[in-house]
Amino acid sequence: MWTRHLFVTAAALAVLAPAAFAQAQSSTGVRQEDRGVDRQEDRRMDRRNEAAENEVQNENENERAEAKLAIPRTATGAIDVDKLLALVRDQIAAGAREIQFRGATLTAADVQSLLLSTSASGNLLAEIAALLPKDGLERKVTLRGAVDVRVTRQPDGTLRARIEDVNLAGLTPEQRAQLAQQLAALGFTRVEIRGVDSAGKRVRVEFRADRGVRSDDRGARNDDRGRRDDRVADAGAGGDRRGANDRPQRAERPERAERAERPERVERVERVERAERADRPERSGPH
Repeated sequence: MWTRHLFVTAAALAVLAPAAFAQAQSSTGVRQEDRGVDRQEDRRMDRRNEAAENEVQNENENERAEAKLAIPRTATGAIDVDKLLALVRDQIAAGAREIQFRGATLTAADVQSLLLSTSASGNLLAEIAALLPKDGLERKVTLRGAVDVRVTRQPDGTLRARIEDVNLAGLTPEQRAQLAQQLAALGFTRVEIRGVDSAGKRVRVEFRADRGVRSDDRGARNDDRGRRDDRVADAGAGGDRRGANDRPQRAERPERAERAERPERVERVERVERAERADRPERSGPH
């Protein structure tokens, strides 16, 4: 009796043990899968937080890299050059790579004495350039107003200067080219000056250390274009003005000689009719 009972119990355990083991193994697999999902979610959250921190850090660096300031002035309203240079020096030390000064309203005397001066100690562009370090980074100092001024230190250490909307009425094209060369001699590899001449036309002169001086007179170029348009219009209207009518006419091609008529073919002589063959006498039959 007991033997049979033990046998039944053993058989029941043999049947239930695999199921219990499978259930335990399944539970273990579910727990491991849950832990794997949790770890993936944690990694995603860490990446999001890191990206957000990097974005904030980049924004802070950009804010530090760019500084926008009001241009300092003296009690009389003139530009306070010493204070302006001190601000540039402080911003560079703080890590700024682009400094903008607003409200750079300059009189004709300011332009002549601060921007167009060929003296290294009196030219504002040269004094600003001397404060920009050669550290492999691009740095810019800009003065915006009625006249725009920009001084740039390139990553390779070279310097560029640009002056826009300046009145150049008192200078001839030769004097403008000479001025660009003189400003370049203050340490700039490239100097560009844009403004208006005495006739109110837009003019531009540029000096490059590797190309020399190049002038671009937009007014003169427009006048030349207008003259070319007039010539085209005159040519279309006709008349004695130089145009299409002055073009030598193409010589007419000589008429092609008429092809000689081919002589008529001699009619073929009719063939003489063949003489009729004499009738053969009828053969008489047997008598």
